[in-house]
Amino acid sequence: MALFKQVVEAYIASKDLDQSAHSRLDFWVEELGERELTTITAEDIDAALVKLAERGSLRGGKRPTAAAGKPLAGATMNRYLTQAGSIFKHAKRLKLVPHAFVRPTLGIERAPERANPERYLSPDEVVRLVAVARVLDRHWGKMTALIVVAYHTGLRVGSLLTARGKQLDLVAGTLTVPQTKNGDAITAGLSSAAIAELKRLPKAGRDELIFGNKAGKPFTYTPLWRRIAAEARLEGRVFHELRHGHGYQLARAGVSQQMIMKSMGHRTLTASARYAHASIEDKKAVIAKVFG
Repeated sequence: MALFKQVVEAYIASKDLDQSAHSRLDFWVEELGERELTTITAEDIDAALVKLAERGSLRGGKRPTAAAGKPLAGATMNRYLTQAGSIFKHAKRLKLVPHAFVRPTLGIERAPERANPERYLSPDEVVRLVAVARVLDRHWGKMTALIVVAYHTGLRVGSLLTARGKQLDLVAGTLTVPQTKNGDAITAGLSSAAIAELKRLPKAGRDELIFGNKAGKPFTYTPLWRRIAAEARLEGRVFHELRHGHGYQLARAGVSQQMIMKSMGHRTLTASARYAHASIEDKKAVIAKVFG
């Protein structure tokens, strides 16, 4: 059986990795390098992550080694976990482990992380998520609709998960949220694609949750989302990035900042300013491409 460090070496040889990835791999080799791949358990991964959290961030040159005395952000911890998972995936691709082998990183809960307002899902990435959701969501059966509606309306996932049948009007093509995070009501227009997905769902009664579980309670979507995102090669991405993607697509289409603010339920123009900035950057890129 292959040692962990041997698979890491093969992985590095097959990829063009940045220094951050090399640094993460250095950590894992130090922790698990001499272990045979199939002997590594979820407990081993978890223990290494605890050690990583205690160590905190590093400072120094290209391959830093000195502790900076600062804790690692949840997003950074998750990147380390994802990096370890990539080694087990690579081993399976090379048929170094049995077909039924389950990588131990799947048993580890990801660290909570803040949604990055500058990070968003692109149209191509959403297409991949929808394609995977149609195949993987065999039990709940509502994730595809949730993704499409979230992306096309820009509504927060919390608003969607608590929306009830009486707030949805498929004839008018609207979904009304009586109270958003900001405390205001908002009526979102539904695209033809969003309407088509909603029509595929069991019809919710007036007081029933549109995206409820079989018991009529809000569905715990996060584990399913993570599985879908990982399969779509978007591991570590968060659902809230669909909302940001909505804003960026409006800006790229030339929609005014005021209209973006209304579409997303922002109270101030400042909250929507990041999307206007994205639109300007797109225009500059076009000018540079055409005129140099």
